[in-house]
Amino acid sequence: MKILNLDANFRDLFDHTSDLIHFLDMEGRILDVNPAWAATMGVRPGEAIGRDIYEFIDRQSHDRYKKYRSQIVTGEGIRDAEFEFIGADGHPIIVEGQIGCFYEAGEAVYTRGVFRNVTSKRLAEIALGKNQKRLSAFLNSAPSAVIIIDEHQTVLEWNPKAETIFGFPAEEVLNHPLADIIIPLQFREAHARGMAHFLRTGEGPVLNKTIEVSALHKDGYEFPISLSISSVNIEGKWLFIAFISDITEYKQLQEEIILNQAALMQSRVLDDKKDQFLSMASHELKTPLTSLKAYIQMMERSVSAGSPLPPQFLGKASEYIKKLENLISDLLDVSKIRADKMAYNIQRFRFDQFLVETLESLQYTTATHHIVLEQNAHAICAGDKARIEQVIQNLISNAIKFSPEAAKVSVGSQLKNNEIEVFVRDQGIGVGAAQLDHLFERFYRVDDNEMKFPGLGIGLFISREIIERHHGKLWVESEPGKGSTFYFSLPAAGSSNSEFPN
Repeated sequence: MKILNLDANFRDLFDHTSDLIHFLDMEGRILDVNPAWAATMGVRPGEAIGRDIYEFIDRQSHDRYKKYRSQIVTGEGIRDAEFEFIGADGHPIIVEGQIGCFYEAGEAVYTRGVFRNVTSKRLAEIALGKNQKRLSAFLNSAPSAVIIIDEHQTVLEWNPKAETIFGFPAEEVLNHPLADIIIPLQFREAHARGMAHFLRTGEGPVLNKTIEVSALHKDGYEFPISLSISSVNIEGKWLFIAFISDITEYKQLQEEIILNQAALMQSRVLDDKKDQFLSMASHELKTPLTSLKAYIQMMERSVSAGSPLPPQFLGKASEYIKKLENLISDLLDVSKIRADKMAYNIQRFRFDQFLVETLESLQYTTATHHIVLEQNAHAICAGDKARIEQVIQNLISNAIKFSPEAAKVSVGSQLKNNEIEVFVRDQGIGVGAAQLDHLFERFYRVDDNEMKFPGLGIGLFISREIIERHHGKLWVESEPGKGSTFYFSLPAAGSSNSEFPN
């Protein structure tokens, strides 16, 4: 075996370089190796000399090494190559470098190999590749949309679920600003301010929290999403990872639950009101019946005794019969309203004249209050006189009932914007703001635990229905202790709304 003669300069480089150098005869036996080669392979330099190089090369690299060495010997050109060597302890050593050939008198004498140990680099690349595969598998199979952007808001990752949720394929959004894609226009400025604040201070109020916001679909509509954002700093650059779920169905279900709960609560309240109404109706019907029965019994005793029949008995009996008729009529009206079968007899009439006649008739029903007509505008109305009279009677009856200490009820009418506006004002107990919105509800009664003010709580409900069917409005202004003023408006005849529907 030929011994290589190396001059002093080359020997110094040979001994101290970190590259792995070996010399082989043409049969592939080792002529010499440098210390770096021996140390990397786990042998002493002298132990390697004379051994077949293929003892130190992984079997899967044998054929490639032979082919590469043969090409070099035949002069096909030197180029970098990578092989897997095997150390004395059996561990793989990945090397990268070149093989050269020395010729003498035109004959190949030996080959030299100069390689770098790239094992750590390749293992890191392999590990990175595996991590990238794991990340890719995670992104592809994630049940949520996963979006990664940089500190310039540029989209770096856009997984398949993001394509499904937002309708944008990845190729349309990658390397584009996120704000231009899925953030609704009205939120983009706030998003930009939040990003700038984080980059300046490192603080982000929405980071590492789950929030609900609106997002923009490719088709242009907004929909609700659940959003969680995390941040990570890599080599001084910030990345932001967003996990997103479409919560449209959840929000719809939530709304349905809320509506169902509201309907259930309303049903319970209505049931309670029905129970209260039945109790009140029993009381209201029983009172005139008891009085009527008492007067009839007194009349029967007078007749049996042959005594003259006191005339006031018949008047009182007639009065309580009228009360019963009114109660039953109101109950029937509520039933007709529920069934949308309330009938109306529409005619044109002088409203100012009608109001005077109505108040004169109502004055005979009260001995405690004076009904004062303060103003009365000349106007023509188209409507059901009996039903409108019913409304006025309800309002004046309430005014009298809720102002027991007062002596009068004020009434008036005026023309406003081609509408007849009527007011009924009392000087009674008044109503608090919390109760005003409920006054026109069916069965609603102002709080009256001591039952000072009897009634079924349906008069205002019926009145509002009648006025609204006449294309008018019914409302109230009131303060506790300062009385109440009820208003209703009706279209004056000749206005666009004067025709009444069938």
